[in-house]
Amino acid sequence: MEVICKFAMLFLAVVNLVREFTSIDVSAVAGGAAAIVLLSGIFLMAKGFRKVTLVFLILSGAILVFFRQPLAAWVSGVNYLTNVISILVVMQLFSIPIEAGKYSEAARYWLSKSFRSESGLFLFATVTTHVFASFLLFGTIPVMVSLLGETIKRSVSDYERFMAAAIARGYALVVFWAPGAINLLLVVQATGVSWPQLCIPGLVLSSIGIVTSWIMETRRVLSARPIPAGVCGAGIAENQRTARNKVIHVVLVVLCLMGITLLLDKLKIGGGTGRIMLAGILVVAGWTATYIRRPGIKPVALNYWHSGLLKAGDLAPLFISMGLLSTAIERSGLLLFIQPELQALANSLGVFSIVVLPLFMVGCAIVGIHPFISIVLCGHVLTQIHLSVSPVTLALCLGLGGSVSYMASPFAGIVLTLSKFINCRTVDIALRWNLAYSLVLFTEGVVFAYVWGYFFG
Repeated sequence: MEVICKFAMLFLAVVNLVREFTSIDVSAVAGGAAAIVLLSGIFLMAKGFRKVTLVFLILSGAILVFFRQPLAAWVSGVNYLTNVISILVVMQLFSIPIEAGKYSEAARYWLSKSFRSESGLFLFATVTTHVFASFLLFGTIPVMVSLLGETIKRSVSDYERFMAAAIARGYALVVFWAPGAINLLLVVQATGVSWPQLCIPGLVLSSIGIVTSWIMETRRVLSARPIPAGVCGAGIAENQRTARNKVIHVVLVVLCLMGITLLLDKLKIGGGTGRIMLAGILVVAGWTATYIRRPGIKPVALNYWHSGLLKAGDLAPLFISMGLLSTAIERSGLLLFIQPELQALANSLGVFSIVVLPLFMVGCAIVGIHPFISIVLCGHVLTQIHLSVSPVTLALCLGLGGSVSYMASPFAGIVLTLSKFINCRTVDIALRWNLAYSLVLFTEGVVFAYVWGYFFG
């Protein structure tokens, strides 16, 4: 089943790329590939995700059958979020040049040479996580723990809190702007606001979030005392020139990924998903080519096949079931029954409706409903009613709800994964160490979303 799922996901990515740049109707082919991914991938999923996926499948199937929807509706539903799966498949390719180029050595070098206090280390760890998360996505957490874990463990007084705060926040803030971030793709799809419209405000908001995090941790927890010389630098074989070049490589990768996506958008080449996929493929191909003659490139590439694709395989059936449920609700006309009440609520709340939106998403996440789900469902509902705010404000608030949910919910995937890698409780990560920051970010985000939408939306 594992091999079948992997081949089906790769084929689905190719089909979606073709669909974005040609007028060929490949919906039936994509639907068939997605069905194979669903049937084979559901056995590879974690137990919690599998239960949610089955519930969605049963519920969406019941709605489609009850309202006598044709086969075309089923195909459309299965295909609805396959572009997200394709993006994930492409973005996991970035693990190949990261591992082949041994960029962990460069990170440890700068960690040891440039930062001599816990406060400086925290800012470095947060920014590094943020940059890597912009293209590694779900692969960021294990990479960052292996990259910085041992060095930070020897350098700081509270290793678990330090790692939980730096990695969770650095990762969660990237969903505001990174072209490959799943949350951002779902927001774009749900609201119709394009990625170029969200890129600049997203970068500004994520920068505000990073600075706020650094200030809060520095004042409350981190020590300003110097870290003893040699503690950070043990076992580092990197030299300054090589380490500096690798930093330049990573910055260029992020800039190229954004630049190519913007250029394709400017030239009106392909659709939104296709531009991100093509940009990712071009950048990762060029980056990998610089290491193609290295003896270690083959095992690294094989690692993508053995484990990188499985990261997408664990979530792919969930995305398919979410798309099917979203389509079922849309085709059934159920939203029409609640639209007048929602419109009345939005009218009564006025501008404060943008506060309720991310709060609702965070509440859903705390009781175990994934932000992916709430973004899709909230987006569908909110686009059917008239709100007294700009679409950009609405999109930023959807992104804010997802970002805060990643940090404040003990059931969020990033919290669960972090708890496993740094060996601590999920409630400590989400509630003890990140809840206060999440409340501050929530307030900043709502104000920023309204102001940006008012002046530039």
